[in-house]
Amino acid sequence: MNLTRRNLLKAGALAAAAAAIPRPLLAQLGRTPEPLPPIDDPRLKALASSALETARAAGAVYADVRLTHSRLRTFWPVYTADDESMEVGVRALMDGYWGFASGPVWSPDEMARLGREAVHQAKVNALGKRRVVELAAVPVVASGNWVMPVAIDPFEISPFEVQDFLTSLDLYCGRIPDSGLQQNFAFAAVQEKAFASTEGSYCTQRFYRTEGSLIVRLQLTKERAGNFAVEGLSPAGMGWELYTAERIPRLREHSLREEIRRGIEELREELLLPVKPVDVGRYDAVLDAPTVASLVDKTLGRATELDRALGFEANAGGTSYLTDPFGMLGSYQAGAPAFTLTAERSEPGAVATVKWDDEGVAPDSFTLVKDGVLTDFQTTRESAGWMKNSYAKAGRPVRSHGCAGAPSAVEAPLQQAPNLTLVPGREAHDFDALVSGTARGIAIKGAGIDMDFQHSSGLGMGRVFEIKNGKRVAAIDSAGFLFRATELWKALHATGGEASLRRYGMMTEKGEPAERCYHSVTAAPVVVKDLTLIDPQRKA
Repeated sequence: MNLTRRNLLKAGALAAAAAAIPRPLLAQLGRTPEPLPPIDDPRLKALASSALETARAAGAVYADVRLTHSRLRTFWPVYTADDESMEVGVRALMDGYWGFASGPVWSPDEMARLGREAVHQAKVNALGKRRVVELAAVPVVASGNWVMPVAIDPFEISPFEVQDFLTSLDLYCGRIPDSGLQQNFAFAAVQEKAFASTEGSYCTQRFYRTEGSLIVRLQLTKERAGNFAVEGLSPAGMGWELYTAERIPRLREHSLREEIRRGIEELREELLLPVKPVDVGRYDAVLDAPTVASLVDKTLGRATELDRALGFEANAGGTSYLTDPFGMLGSYQAGAPAFTLTAERSEPGAVATVKWDDEGVAPDSFTLVKDGVLTDFQTTRESAGWMKNSYAKAGRPVRSHGCAGAPSAVEAPLQQAPNLTLVPGREAHDFDALVSGTARGIAIKGAGIDMDFQHSSGLGMGRVFEIKNGKRVAAIDSAGFLFRATELWKALHATGGEASLRRYGMMTEKGEPAERCYHSVTAAPVVVKDLTLIDPQRKA
């Protein structure tokens, strides 16, 4: 080849392209490294067992190991980015204390090293105050495998097909007068996980998370402009069908294009309403489903995590206003008699759905609040034991609800939120019907919620409207609302019906350094009495 400037440029471009291709992940299952095998490869069980045997030989009374292989893909209309990682984590229990060690290498030597290191950490931690850990019993899963069902695997379709679809949404929105997309991207994750314990359990699973952001801008005049996020694209335990399905129960009733068109029409009507300043006071308030889901998540969703309620989760993510969980169980009035909140990790399409949690527990369905009364807490195998006496008084067995989890094996499992559902009302009301039934009050849509340290007092900011004679007659400028979690749900007056339920994916942070995990909250619009409306911009 002649050494010319053109050839040098070509060679440089090829080298840059080759450097951009990620190197394959390698595992050492035999004598030499090899490409990472599928998670259900039987050789991985032997690999995990080597960590458990080493931990047990070093003195652990219990140990478990998790191996995870995670792939992430982000799509924009003109670009796709990929990331991939492999992790292993070993947890060991000795003298009432835990030790944990993790890393990115899958090999017999590394498994043995991590097993020894986890026990060493447990021994060092055991120099503290004497402690007893009772793990709730769990059936042994000798050999289990589960794959989250998805219609379209986002890693099996061409990235160019996804980019074309996102571009088509840009073009569609641009054809609607006065509108355009401010944000347009999609994100997909798939994780394969193997779990093994010294009790004899070994199970593998694969689960997906798909989400996206479509923010539409509508500008009628210089003064009358606004934007909205198209609903139905929050994190979900689904594949690419999250974008392409014509209808998804509890997420959206129409295609994304139709949701864009409907959202623009509704925002146009809202922007044409007269605007009035905040009249500070207490009002009957109609809250839309996204606002209710956020409120449920930030109040009782956080407060019923047992480690928060006992103060073990504090500086990193805050504690709980349920400060006496054992005394409050079965007696504390958390809401009105019409308020019931359930939890599970099995709903198809929900983002916290798994077959087994990070302790090999098959999660059950349970009720946190029934008819307004606090009835349970979110638990793991260890924290379920803390509830032993309370469960005995209620005639209930000690059982983990399967809430142990971590983003990957390199992070220690903590108690993480399950999927939450606010039980709907009996009447077939939706948001508009609840507005129609309100003679005087306010309506709030799409509010973001900020909470205090104990998840007790909060501030909400969203789109606020004045209601008169069952109609939204004006937009209220720069309004916010204050509430106390201890009183908010007691003021519940009406809840939307089954058809008005909508499911939203939520991300929570816990621990230090923070672990980011996902769960879903399903809620309906509600009416609450005497909500405090404020003007956050008013000067003292």
